[in-house]
Amino acid sequence: MRTFETGLFLNRIPFVKTGSGPAPIVVLNGGQAFVRRPTPARVQRDAERIARLLPAGRSVYVLGYDPAPSPDYSIGTIVRDVAQILREEIGPATVIGVSFGGFVAARLAADHPDLVKELILMVSAHRFSPEGRRSIDRQIACAWAGDFEGFLDEFGLVFRRPWLNWLIRLRFRQERKRLHETMNDPAVIVRGLNAVAGEDFGGDPSWLARIAAPTLIVGATRDPFFDVAALEETARLIPSARLHLFENETHMLPVERARDVTKVITRFLRMQQCAKSGGSG
Repeated sequence: MRTFETGLFLNRIPFVKTGSGPAPIVVLNGGQAFVRRPTPARVQRDAERIARLLPAGRSVYVLGYDPAPSPDYSIGTIVRDVAQILREEIGPATVIGVSFGGFVAARLAADHPDLVKELILMVSAHRFSPEGRRSIDRQIACAWAGDFEGFLDEFGLVFRRPWLNWLIRLRFRQERKRLHETMNDPAVIVRGLNAVAGEDFGGDPSWLARIAAPTLIVGATRDPFFDVAALEETARLIPSARLHLFENETHMLPVERARDVTKVITRFLRMQQCAKSGGSG
């Protein structure tokens, strides 16, 4: 059974750690880490779900985001924080970016190649699909207006399986009366979303060529936020990238196909280990 410990890096960045070992894995969480108010139970559930995707025998750090971001909060701000944490606390690591976290992970690998040994982008690319960008804009508008029901409606069809979409809608309806208790402060949500919406990531993707780390991109062909074109473009522009697409899956691929995703990640990391040791995998 895995044990989990929680704490803060830089006195403000929450993290959950599980496992031990000389080759750390650092996971940059998705947007739910700043959309919902962080509670110990929710943070641990997120960490448990992510840890199940990763091989045993390694230390895993799941990083959250600044709970009080400044008005000029940006991907660059987050990258600087993570780079400082790696340099001062953890050391060079395998870095995994999940969804929103993939923007940070990719930029970190480009700007600080000495800190990223391997890069894994999970249901993420260097830019949104056109529909994904429109959804982010709608989320920002709803958050500004305090319309949490409208905000959550943007996630009503994120699962492939219809019964899971039905369950998530039921859960949202049940939470309706206390959404202002469970959702984060609108300013925090908007600043987090603006960190990615405020940049034209697809405008000049040439920075991807600076990523030196062996890279795995795991995506889904029906992801409304990161379509196949965005995923393929990211894989093409990163020098040492491979793309693994799951047919007919959606943005919730890591939840709905957890075992298969684990196999893909484990195989990639084993191949990198074999390459470093001079073996074959």
